[in-house]
Amino acid sequence: MKRTKKIESYLRGAKTMSLTIKELAEELDVSKTAIRKHMDDEFRDTYTEKNGNKILITDDGVKVLKDQFENSKATEEKTQTAPKSSAAKKSNSSASSNVPAPAEETKLLAEQLEEQAKQIKQKDKQIAELHQLLDQSQRLQLDVQNKLKQLENKQPQPKAIETKEDNIPSDYRPGRADNNSAYQADSEDKKHWWQFWN
Repeated sequence: MKRTKKIESYLRGAKTMSLTIKELAEELDVSKTAIRKHMDDEFRDTYTEKNGNKILITDDGVKVLKDQFENSKATEEKTQTAPKSSAAKKSNSSASSNVPAPAEETKLLAEQLEEQAKQIKQKDKQIAELHQLLDQSQRLQLDVQNKLKQLENKQPQPKAIETKEDNIPSDYRPGRADNNSAYQADSEDKKHWWQFWN
């Protein structure tokens, strides 16, 4: 029925017979998404027309899309019908060519060992240099500390504030006052707070 409408529109005087994406997808037995994927911007500019909300693909565009789908189907069929044994033979021959011979393998391992030995020697040399630098740094630090001690010993010590020892007893503790004197010796009996009212 859809075809009859197209044929009728063609007979009415339309110069080209355009198909919608849905109609072309049905004709080629593919999805609409597959058709849209093949329609890039250049294809849309040259082979499509817009009729209201519908995108119509011209006859030339239909031919181009048919050729693309035929080519893709042909390549799929070739890959599916190709004998699997020949592919397996190719993979086996390429895998066997990648495996080195025992003599080559030992030579390769020997070269790797030599390279690693060189790297270890370089690392040992670097470690020795770092130890030497660390020793120098520690010596310098020790010299600086010794000079600081010498400077401290040369400077005179500040004198303590002179006080009159006559007025302050040696066993003085502040905070204890006696009614008779301003200072009280520690030798007196201690009174507890409840004993003050006696």
